[in-house]
Amino acid sequence: MNRARFRTIATLVVILSFATRGVAAESAPVAQVRAAIDQASPIFANNRIPPAERDKRLRVVAEKYFDFAYMAKSAMGTHWRGLSPAQRKEFVPILENYVLATYLTTFQQNTVEAASHALKDDVKYEDPETAAVRSEVHLKMVQDPLQVAYMLHKRGGSWKLYDIVVDNVSTLGNYRDQFSKIMNSDGYDKLVAGLKSGHLPTAR
Repeated sequence: MNRARFRTIATLVVILSFATRGVAAESAPVAQVRAAIDQASPIFANNRIPPAERDKRLRVVAEKYFDFAYMAKSAMGTHWRGLSPAQRKEFVPILENYVLATYLTTFQQNTVEAASHALKDDVKYEDPETAAVRSEVHLKMVQDPLQVAYMLHKRGGSWKLYDIVVDNVSTLGNYRDQFSKIMNSDGYDKLVAGLKSGHLPTAR
């Protein structure tokens, strides 16, 4: 498994792991991530759940605990200001569907286990409302350990994830670069069509 593929899977792990309500709103981000992964792992490991039902449950979990609205705005960068209110409202669920559809097809249970084992009590606060939970993930298929940072911010009194950084490469930053190129060359409608189809166009 290459690092780009792991980055995709690592993002899925945390997006779909925020299923716990047992951690208080004021708990440290690292405790929130640890409890979330522990709650999510049995869901993915249960082969008796039909795939469609499993995906449905995971999407409900993701909507509760991942800040897709913030991610959509950040991923669009400066182009967000040029969108109409209707386009902004439309874009958030479109991005959410694209992210989840992409990650659900690449998920592997052993990656969740590796992420759980790697999680340490290592959190860096960028400010009182923003934190990075850092870990070093060892996978058999990757020679060198992966430096993974789970980026969270506080919204409505609880911590929510908005980015995964693997070896200093931001998932959100990758989206922003891709979307900007498409917006500059083809515009909003082309970007939305690509996200809905699951295949982003190559910017001219």
